[in-house]
This record gives sequence, C-alpha cells and structure tokens, in this order.
Amino acid sequence: MGVAIAILVMLGFYHSESMQEFRANSNHNPVYKFVRGVPCDSGLKQSGFSVVPTGRLYLKQVNRDGTVGDICRPQD
Repeated sequence: MGVAIAILVMLGFYHSESMQEFRANSNHNPVYKFVRGVPCDSGLKQSGFSVVPTGRLYLKQVNRDGTVGDICRPQD
C-alpha cells in the first residue's frame, strides 16, 4: 500500500507544472552532481531552471561539456 502511494506521489510530481517547466528549460543531460544544500526558490534562473520543493538545492544538472555552472544564480 505504501509503495502504491509513493508511486502516485512521484507521478503527480512528474506531471506538475514545475517539472514541465524544468523539462522545457533543461539541457536534457541525465547527469547530476550533488551540491551543498543551497537555499533557493523554484523557477527560472540565469543558471537554469530550479525545482526546489524543500527550499534547498541538493542536485545540479551537469552541463554538456561536463562542467557544473553557478548554483541558483538569479536573473539579472
């Protein structure tokens, strides 16, 4: 029962508006790096689109060239 609920929650999050926006602004590279828990809000930033349900960012998508850019850098 608990597994079924977890799957439903994950499916709901996957189809949420913020995840759709993330996919639209993503570089589609499935590689992520752990970063320190940086305070951040969800939304489009100069450094990319952030999905931050807990208020702290822990995973950063790696660029196509293998680098990890600025973390949660606001729009200018």
